[in-house]
Amino acid sequence: MDRVKESIFNVLGSYIYNSRVLDLFAGSGSLGIEALSRGAKTVCFIDKSADSIRLLKENLSLIKDIDEEPVIRQQGAAEFLSSFNEDFFDIVFLDPPFKIDKEYMISVFNLLYNGRIIDKNSVIIYEFFFKRDVEKEIEFFNIDKVSSFGEKKVIYLSLK
Repeated sequence: MDRVKESIFNVLGSYIYNSRVLDLFAGSGSLGIEALSRGAKTVCFIDKSADSIRLLKENLSLIKDIDEEPVIRQQGAAEFLSSFNEDFFDIVFLDPPFKIDKEYMISVFNLLYNGRIIDKNSVIIYEFFFKRDVEKEIEFFNIDKVSSFGEKKVIYLSLK
């Protein structure tokens, strides 16, 4: 995980600074927390698991000097995206469970594409099991970069 995270943030570089970040399927919050530590303006953490939210809050309590209080929602990714009506995000992290339902992920990507969640300058970072066929999930997006790490693949997407 550390190697993957380090690679992601090396690719993002200075784009992370002052950005608005959405961490869907946040889990422990490691990607969003790393974004905060590298200068993200704000991070919105979304996870439906109460245990993950509890761990995330514990991890966030260890961080000092956060400019803007992070948003934390115990909610499914699609449910959050379908009700979102604020400003767009610059960066979206998607690190769902390896065995997540393909149809659910198609709905998540459709909501990202059709909603007011991202714009043409936004970057989506999608981590998934390397044998997973994601072609239908990401069909409305450009693949800007692909990285492989053992059984994990990371793709960087943008709007077409």
